[in-house]
Amino acid sequence: MRRHLIALLITGCSFATFGQQKDFKTELYMGVSGGATFTKVRFYPNIMESFLQGYASGIMFRLISEPHIGFQAEVNLTQKGFKEDSVGYTRRLNYVSIPIMTHINIGNKAFRFTLNLGPEVAFKISEQEKFSGTATPGYRSIYGQKSDGAVDLLFTVGMGMEYHLKSGRAISLEGRGFYSLPNLFDKNKYEYSISQGNGVQVKLAYIFELNKKRKK
Repeated sequence: MRRHLIALLITGCSFATFGQQKDFKTELYMGVSGGATFTKVRFYPNIMESFLQGYASGIMFRLISEPHIGFQAEVNLTQKGFKEDSVGYTRRLNYVSIPIMTHINIGNKAFRFTLNLGPEVAFKISEQEKFSGTATPGYRSIYGQKSDGAVDLLFTVGMGMEYHLKSGRAISLEGRGFYSLPNLFDKNKYEYSISQGNGVQVKLAYIFELNKKRKK
């Protein structure tokens, strides 16, 4: 009796799985996004910092090939850095960043909660320093010096929500955190053994489904 029950359960699960796969339609999306970043650099020995506000904008591609699971790739212009209010010092770094993340969504076709997580590679394209207080370039050894990391490797995780319209378009709001793995400044050149960037990002995106079937 037990064997027959197990066989029946396995058969039922197989039919259920087959039915879900048959009913599921692959979703392919493209979109544009924009928002703000709030970043610091983790130094050791510590530096007293506050969050530096910057920008984030770009394009994204998403493929959902299984129910609720897919992947998302982006190409973004992202501004990061840090500031020291006590001495009026600001350093801004501009990157072209490419996150490639696992995408998970929970909900129905109209309203979904989303989770995106995965690695990100960022290429530095420019950086600027600004002194607005009493600080001079000799106040710290890194003042007046370019950062050493031309390529940044990060781990990124974001949570958000989306509202999907019947037309195949959607509006997405996401909060995202990221942490750099390499040091921003060479520890063999400066007194800082750790100088890793980190921060949060808030983004609003407008996306549309590329393979949406239009009603005749």
